[in-house]
Amino acid sequence: MAKQPNILLMISHDLGTYVGPYGCVPTATPALNGFAKEGMVFEKHFVSSPGCSQSRSSLITGRFPHSNGQFGLSHLGWTLNRDEQLLPDTLRAAGYHTAMFGIWHLHEWTLGGFNDLSDDVSTVDSSPEGFANIASKRAGDWLRNYQDEEPFYLHVGFWEAHRPFCGQPGDPSETPDVDLTDVSLPNYLPDNKATRREFAHLKHSVESVDAGVDTLLKALSESGHAEDTIVIFTADHGLPFPRAKGTLYDPGIQVAFIVRYPGQVREYKRCSALTSNVDVMPTLVELAGAEPPPKVQGKSLATLLRGESDTHATSLFAEKTYHEHYDPIRAIRTERYKFIRNFAERPNLLMPSDIYNSSTRQSMGTDEAFWSHRPEFELYDLEADPSETNNMAMTESELANDWSAKLEAWMKETGDPLLRNAIPRPTDQV
Repeated sequence: MAKQPNILLMISHDLGTYVGPYGCVPTATPALNGFAKEGMVFEKHFVSSPGCSQSRSSLITGRFPHSNGQFGLSHLGWTLNRDEQLLPDTLRAAGYHTAMFGIWHLHEWTLGGFNDLSDDVSTVDSSPEGFANIASKRAGDWLRNYQDEEPFYLHVGFWEAHRPFCGQPGDPSETPDVDLTDVSLPNYLPDNKATRREFAHLKHSVESVDAGVDTLLKALSESGHAEDTIVIFTADHGLPFPRAKGTLYDPGIQVAFIVRYPGQVREYKRCSALTSNVDVMPTLVELAGAEPPPKVQGKSLATLLRGESDTHATSLFAEKTYHEHYDPIRAIRTERYKFIRNFAERPNLLMPSDIYNSSTRQSMGTDEAFWSHRPEFELYDLEADPSETNNMAMTESELANDWSAKLEAWMKETGDPLLRNAIPRPTDQV
């Protein structure tokens, strides 16, 4: 058997694709810019859900949240099914030494597959130093001191770019002057002083993430394992702004996914294949020389990484059931179309409280299009309407019915209980 590679996986909170390799604030991410040139940048990588625990559950199980039981956030009582086979456990059984530092955001029992865990650093540190600084330094020390013969799997979670942003006071009126020009605003948000001010603070959080990446890559080099380690950088879902986090529009579910593996993964490569974070678990297990668990729903990306293929999936699926509120929605995305089915009557944008209370949201006023109820079906032509603002479900009813049937078939195939009944909250929720 060939030597098993080490694995370093870095995952950021609420970051989406807001980094230099994806055309946003390149001055804030010199480390990620350089890292991206050494590996493969996935341009169309999506997560299973726009919620933290739900997305992360797919990353470590290779399964969708409605299949693995993670319908909502772990700190609100939701947990994975106890019989789920998790990535750290699977790698540990394959001979890996496993370690975790920083944010995990899943139930405590799921940490059982790690040999080493950091001290509790899961509290929010919104100082200018940033949470990523703490997690990366501790993980970096672990890397430099690692002497075991077994290959390692090191999982490092950054708090950033979750709200509150690095160094941002709780009261926006107390916010000191910041540079409002060196920001990149997405087209789904208003271009005004309130939004620019928040994106200036977001940029500080992105800089903290990049500094953490830099710390870890330097530590990996100093450990002597840079050449035999698969390094991944990704995020759990989109930015913490209206029409991103908590939605199944692309800004809510598209994330950075960059992979470096010297001698194995093509450098200076941008991959345009459709991929999902349910694919990460089977990918890493295959590259580790092991067999993925039989219930895995994702598909390994190994042929893409090796350059043996340029295509992967013809369609991807995403879902939301709970965040702070019940919001049952399911979606199917292809290269050209996005179809969304809303299973309950809700406002167009149902937002987490930190986004709802943000100055950006407040600057958006009371636009009827913002607050009116969502239709049951949404259909978007992503080639003609990449911003997903022109719902064709009514005018193209035959096409919408076709996509609805495909989505329902997937839900039946994967045993989605939403087809039968509403999903109740956990009975043990505090």
